[in-house]
Amino acid sequence: MIVCCIIPAYQESRAVDQVVTISQKYCDLVVVVDDGSTDGTGQIAQDAGATVLRHHQNRGKGAALRTGFAFAIKHQYDVIITLDGDLQHNPHSIPRFLTHLKQGFDIVVGSRYSTRSEKMPFVRKLSNLITTQALRVFFKIPVTDSQSGYRAFRRTVLERISVRDDGFAAETEILIDAQRAGFVISEVPIATNYGDEESKIKARRDIAQWLLTLARNLVYRPRFFSHST
Repeated sequence: MIVCCIIPAYQESRAVDQVVTISQKYCDLVVVVDDGSTDGTGQIAQDAGATVLRHHQNRGKGAALRTGFAFAIKHQYDVIITLDGDLQHNPHSIPRFLTHLKQGFDIVVGSRYSTRSEKMPFVRKLSNLITTQALRVFFKIPVTDSQSGYRAFRRTVLERISVRDDGFAAETEILIDAQRAGFVISEVPIATNYGDEESKIKARRDIAQWLLTLARNLVYRPRFFSHST
């Protein structure tokens, strides 16, 4: 499998070089999508060996993922790994994701709850609880951590679904669309490291956006044919 690592990054100058350096041990290419950073994130990532794609303005995580996915699809990478640029996700866990893909899964989501991450900020716990339970009830998606950005995809998944939301709700829509398209989703336990960095999640705004996304997807049902056909 030829593996591309996509790191959406906004103001991640403190740790992005470490994330890039470690990820390169397990991936054929590391791509950092610099989403309008003003702190030198893109140059630091490039100096560490990453291919850097730049947004001139901050457009949101969904937009950064869309840019990265389009690059990986265009260049025909078999597997796409996504993880955050602040070192909260341990890149040394990448082989665990690849092993699950080799077992036949189409998407692998890293679950922070299986390792009982007690340091997760309250806002993240609340938003994650709301969206994860809604995904389980309304969409039958078997995950415990719907907001985890540490994921692995087969290219065939990203060729068939669209990233529509520009913000954090994109990660919810990806799971919904993939489930409806018939792709098989799995989880692996991951550990996370929460430091003193400021969360980019804004409680009222992002929870409201997630709820709107869920409501919209209950009404709007894209037509997918089985990916095995």
